[in-house]
Order: sequence, then C-alpha cells, then structure tokens
Amino acid sequence: MATTIRQVAAAAGVSIATASRALSGSDAVVASTKQRVLEVAQRLDYLPSRLGRSLATGTTGNVGVILPDVTNPFYTEFLAELESALGARDIGVLVGDSHETPELERRLIQRMATQVDQLVLASSRLDDGDVAQASARLPVLLANRMLGAETPAPATLRQVTIDVEPGFREAVHHLRELGHAAITYIDGPPQSWSGRQKARVLETVCGELSMPLTTVQLARPDFGGGRDAGARVLEGAPNTTAIIAFNDQVALGLLSALRERGLDVPGDVSVVGCDDSLPEGMAWPALTTVDSSSRMLGARAAAAILEPGAPQPGSVPTRLIVRASTGRSHTAGIANVAGREAKRIESASAPPPVEKRSVSRPHPPHH
Repeated sequence: MATTIRQVAAAAGVSIATASRALSGSDAVVASTKQRVLEVAQRLDYLPSRLGRSLATGTTGNVGVILPDVTNPFYTEFLAELESALGARDIGVLVGDSHETPELERRLIQRMATQVDQLVLASSRLDDGDVAQASARLPVLLANRMLGAETPAPATLRQVTIDVEPGFREAVHHLRELGHAAITYIDGPPQSWSGRQKARVLETVCGELSMPLTTVQLARPDFGGGRDAGARVLEGAPNTTAIIAFNDQVALGLLSALRERGLDVPGDVSVVGCDDSLPEGMAWPALTTVDSSSRMLGARAAAAILEPGAPQPGSVPTRLIVRASTGRSHTAGIANVAGREAKRIESASAPPPVEKRSVSRPHPPHH
C-alpha cells in the first residue's frame, strides 16, 4: 500500500499541514523541519498525489507546450531543455503538435486550458489577437514570437525571442565575400513571425550591399517543402548561385532537389540553413547554417516560467557556422547544369567520328 502524507507527518512529528507545506517547498516551514520531512518522505518512499495537490491548491502542476512541428529537431531540443528544467521542479509538461495549422493550435489551447497552469506557445502561427485572447484565460509564454506594437501585451503574457539579425547579417556578408552577387531566400509559412524577421534582415543587408534578393514562399517549412521550393527556384531563377533557407529542414530538402538535378553544392550553388539542428552527417555536404540556439531558448523559457517576477529575458543571439555547403561563386549558378546537360545531349546525338585507317599498298615486285 502506498505511503500517505498522514504517515509521513506522523513519522516526522509534525502536523499534516506542515508536512504538506514542507513537501511543496513552502518558505513558511523552518529549514530544519523541512529537511526532516523530506528525509522521512524519501525513507518511506512517499509519492505525492498530483490530484490531491491540485484539489488542495487549485493548480494542476502542469505546463502545456504547443509546437508547430514536433518532428523538427529544433523543437525537439527546445522541448528537451524546457522539460528538464521544469521536471527538476516537479512540473509536468503536456505537449501538443499543431502541424503548422492555426485552427488546430486554437483547438489545442481550448483542450489544454483546464489541464495546465500555463501555456507555452512556440513559434505560434496564431495572429496577435488570438494570442492575446489565449493569455486572457491563463498565463502564456511566447517562445520565438512577439506581439506587434499595435497589440498591447497583457500582463499574463511573457515573450522569449531569437535575435536573427546577427546570424543572418553574417550569412549575407559571408556569401558576398565568396563572390555571390545575388541571393535567393526560401521563406517560411506566411504566419511565421520568425520568417518575417529573417526576410526583414535579409532585405536590409542585401540593400546595404546592393545585392538583389529573390524570395520564394513555401507552405510547410520541412523537407518536402524544401524539395518543392528547390524545384521552383531551378525553374524561376536559373542564375541563382546562393540560397538561404528558412530552416535546416528546408535546406535539407533543397540539397536533395539540387543533387537530383545534377547540381553540385557548393560548386554550382551555395546553400545556407538556419537553426544548426541537424545531426552530424545528415546533410551532405555539411551545412553552413545560422545557429539559433534552441536549447538556450528552452532554458530561457523555463526560467521565465519558474521566475515570473524576474525581468523579461533578453533575446537569444544567433551566429553563422560555416561548413562545406558554401563556396566561391562561379557566376553561372544553376544555369551550369543546363549547359552541362546541353553538351551531354549534343555529344550523345552527334554521329560517331569516322575512323581513319591507313591503307597499305603492295610494293611492286623487285626484279
């Protein structure tokens, strides 16, 4: 039979109320008494009832986390850091996947509202009004997202963001130094706040360097979306020599599309990803990428939940990590493959060369 809090209290020589406060970490209990109760609870293998605590305190002890895509390693690492920090304080984490769909995100918020004490919306695809409405029901932490200036942030809303400017500015300058004269950006879904920040930085920096910028919009920021966008870039921008992708998953799909069509990376086209979320060896060649520090984002999100009275945390910085997928520009870019293909076809269709043979004539007989 499971040990009860009544048994813990009796063994520690305190009241049930004191034992309960000690086990919940209350500062109202003298440190020596709290330590004695904790030691007794450990010796008796006491497991507190989450349901009982919920009924007593009016809280659930849970935090809800809604992600746009749980299969994206960026969010896997973010969640791992967040869950580790909250779990150390005996806070449970309930996870929902919106599949990049605002309507599903709304439904997940409605379902979780009665099961959690607070919500974490990571890279939320909702509009500002929906986010403000959600935070009116219970505290909300926005991760990798910020409300616009025209939407007042409720007191129950906190925001932890990523500053994409340093890393994306480095990426543009890196490509310029390699001789690339223009950049194609494969953007994220229209609802993505971080996508808009990345596009804004690229427009600014490319303008400063007089580098033309072409933007290709995709519906889903994943491997399949990257492959589709790669095909569109190949058809619509044949002189492209440098491509920056919304995230590493898109970059991975892009590399696949380029390789399938006979293009060399970085010989024909340089590719830059974002997040530094791929396991080593997954991308070939190794992907140059903007490190968005997802684990740092998770740690700061946890700190904001655990210390609600602390100042608003600063933005997570970004930096460029240069690997093998970027190289010097050869000016022709994607058009290189068309030239190589034309030469191959021309060579294949040309008649075989006539083989010249020397004919030996018989020598007249000697007399």
